[in-house]
Order: sequence, then structure tokens, then C-alpha cells
Amino acid sequence: MQQRKKVFGNIFLSIAIIGTIFLIIEMIGLSSGKSICQTEGCQLAAQYTRFGTMSILLIGLVTFAALALLSYIALYRNGTRFEGYINLMLVVSLSAEGFFSGYQAFRLHNVCVFCLITFGFFLVLGILRILYGEKAVIAGFLSFAAVFAMFYLVLPADTAVHLPDDELILFYGKDCKYCVEVMKEIKEENIKVLCLPVGEYTGLLKNMGIEHVPTLYVNRKNEKIFLTGKETIDQYLFCKQKEGLEKETRPNVEIQSKKKPESRTYTRINEANKLFIPHDTPTNLLIQPDDKGICKETDKCE
Repeated sequence: MQQRKKVFGNIFLSIAIIGTIFLIIEMIGLSSGKSICQTEGCQLAAQYTRFGTMSILLIGLVTFAALALLSYIALYRNGTRFEGYINLMLVVSLSAEGFFSGYQAFRLHNVCVFCLITFGFFLVLGILRILYGEKAVIAGFLSFAAVFAMFYLVLPADTAVHLPDDELILFYGKDCKYCVEVMKEIKEENIKVLCLPVGEYTGLLKNMGIEHVPTLYVNRKNEKIFLTGKETIDQYLFCKQKEGLEKETRPNVEIQSKKKPESRTYTRINEANKLFIPHDTPTNLLIQPDDKGICKETDKCE
């Protein structure tokens, strides 16, 4: 029995050390602008950290390092009194993983691969601890299931995201320089626009084929349009024209819908700040952006 415990204890120690190294590599990579995880889920999850990704990584690093140290002391320094601390740390860690997993599944609707790998480490450590003979760790798995289930009950997977009723809504990314420029111009011109971070509405916008910011949603009674890109938004809000065009004439824009109607020329009425749209044109329209003045929703664009 003692030999079996020692085997599982050594494997536990090895996994905890590997987890520590894994976190250190990620922290070094992030400090140089790189990351182990390149998926959209990882980038999206990073946007929701209050104090930045490094803060979460630091918590994980301290946890793995502490587990490795306490495990070593318990195995080779006769520190059996630390067994309870190891169990407690694993229970808390598995509960936290229930939160991370539930948030990704039912709020972000995306999977962070890095978070999934980290959860895998804690899952293996928990199983090894139970095989070691510490049944108290079972509470950690029950906590994980309970927290995950609560997210399912409170934030079901099919929850629809509803847009506010404001007439002008700007979706922006926190690392998008064009978004900053547009919001600055809006403030200077004193235009009433609701500015929303794109993260919560990524799924909704993607369903409409929108993957870039800044994106302006025009939500007027007879005018429902999504405009993407700084130049396009400037032309709509501030009547900024390209070279060779009259100031009072809106440039030709290609309006795309399911039936792909032909391009039309619209005339701006500055006083009313409106855009004429034929009655036979579908109301949910997307004005495609140019290649300039846009950022990918989850990319850093400075």
C-alpha cells in the first residue's frame, strides 16, 4: 500500500511540476507578444479578465508551484500534515475550473484551448490524489459539476443576445486604434451613440457575417444598417467624402443582402442626418467595409 501511494505521489509531483513549467512558458511567451494558444476562444477569454491575462496566469502558476512543493514535502520530508492543504487547494482549483468552463460554454460560446489544457492538469491531479487515497478530493469534482451546472441553469446555451433600442450603436474592440479614433470624433461632434465592447456580441455579429470593428449599427425606424470600417462610418456620421466627390453627396456603396441588389446612389440630408433607402430594399443590410480602417474583432490593432 505504501509503495502504491509513493508511485501515485511521484506521478502527482511530476504533473504539478509540468503544470508549473507550462504556465511559465505561457507567461514568457505573452511577455514577448506570443501565446501557446492561438485560437479565437483564448483571445476572447483574455478580453474579459479584469486585471489582464497575466493575473490569471500568475494565480495558476502559484497554485501549481504550491502543489508541487507541498507534494515534495509530504513525500520526502515526512510532511504528512500538509496533505490536507493539498486536498484543499485541489478542491478550490476544481471549483474555479467549473467557473471557467461554464463561462466559456454558456457565455462566450467558445473554447479557450489553453484553459482546457490547464483544466486537464487539474483533472489528472485530482484523479491521482483520489488514487493516492485522499477521498476528500471527490468534493472538488462535485464542486466542479455544481458550478458548471449553475452556469447552464443561469446562462443556457441558447440564450439570445438582445441589442439595445438606441438608434446608433457602435461596437468597438479595446485594442482597435480605429475604434478609438471613431469614438473620439463622435464625442467631439456630440453625436448620441451607444458604444459597446464587441466581446459580448461576437456571436451575434458573426452570424451576420461581421468579423471586424469598428461596426456601427443604425437602428432607426426605416433604416436598419450595419456599417463596418472607420471610413464607412465617417461617411455616414460626419459626411466625410473621398477626393473628387461633392460634400453634399453620399458616395456609392454596395448594399448586400440575400438577394444581392444592385448598388444605388444615396443622397445625404445633413439636417436630418438620414439616408434615403428605397422601400423595396430589405431592412437588415450590411455595408461592406474597405480594407482600411478595420480591425479583426479579437486582434490587437494599434
